[in-house]
Amino acid sequence: MAASKILSQVESVPLPEATKLSSRRSRPTSASGDKPKSVGQRWKFRRNLVIYIANQHGASQRMLADVFDLPHSRIAAILKELRTKYGQPPQRLLE
Repeated sequence: MAASKILSQVESVPLPEATKLSSRRSRPTSASGDKPKSVGQRWKFRRNLVIYIANQHGASQRMLADVFDLPHSRIAAILKELRTKYGQPPQRLLE
């Protein structure tokens, strides 16, 4: 279950200490911790994660480009970015 491993890595990223100590509910903060992520940024991250996981499970870059209405080069850039961030999964052996 590579998808659950990636999601656990994403969900286990610690929040800044200021957010942990805050008694009120707050939105997730950006990497710099200075302002909350927008709805668009969260949506784009989730879309990119779906693209990455689908590609790991055999979906071609061309098909993903058609489904998400993105250029092939953007799909390749998303996959490259997430591979460097979360590591290249082991190749599955086809029987």
